Amino acid sequence: MTIKNNTPDQQAAACIKGILTALLLFAFTAPACFAHSLFIQSSRYKVNEGKASPMFFCYGHHIPVDDGVRSKKLKSIKVYSPKGDVREIGIRDETCLHSYMINYDTPGTWMLTAETNPGYYTVYTDKKGRERHTIKPMNKIRDKAAKIHISLYSKQYTKTYVVCDTPSATSPQKAGLALELIPANDIFSLKPGENLELNVYQNGKLFTGQGTWDATYNGFSTIAENMFHPKTQVNGSRITIPIPNPGRWFIRYFVKVPAPEEERQTYKQMKLTATLVFQVDNERKKL
Repeated sequence: MTIKNNTPDQQAAACIKGILTALLLFAFTAPACFAHSLFIQSSRYKVNEGKASPMFFCYGHHIPVDDGVRSKKLKSIKVYSPKGDVREIGIRDETCLHSYMINYDTPGTWMLTAETNPGYYTVYTDKKGRERHTIKPMNKIRDKAAKIHISLYSKQYTKTYVVCDTPSATSPQKAGLALELIPANDIFSLKPGENLELNVYQNGKLFTGQGTWDATYNGFSTIAENMFHPKTQVNGSRITIPIPNPGRWFIRYFVKVPAPEEERQTYKQMKLTATLVFQVDNERKKL
């Protein structure tokens, strides 16, 4: 048997190669490979009539709060009262959590929604072997890329519900978002240990295709994209999510569809993402 001893230079080269391989693998599994998720929250989920309470946004990979969101990223913010009227919120020209006071002047279930302006997200390896992430479309970086790994045209839709005094008798209304999660039953009567049933709607109609959901709650993990319920593929319009613990829950659902033929030089897939935040109360610990 012959034992081959590498020179120090060969050992160093092998070490560097191993490190680069590990970094490349990490890069394609780390949260940085995924575009930021937008989600809307309320400071309180049960308010008294006449109470004004702030809503705010979170943008990123950490629950419950991560990065600020640019005003240009937000396309619209709308508040739906129990009466069915829609109040549009003016968006300040800032990069922040975009907190706005909402006056809850009517008893019942209120719905807060927002959507983003669409954007591109491309991950590629350049001609020097370096991984690059950009918000440019694929055709803008093609001459720089040795290989394009991910090329998305992304649209996001987010919502949450707040109850003023008592929940509305009827099921929560649809906002008519391009992708939307709607509770099949009263979300404010949900108890720890029960399942949350959600219907998936696309452009106001039940969605029958394939999507992916994940979910977590505030306090489960401080690590980015470390979700209590990991990514799960489902088919059809109904999602069943076990809710074993009280707390503020975050649900995310997305679909990807191939780019239409006339857009295939710009991106590979269109990604629609819907998020929902709600609260399951715990019993008072001490009197």
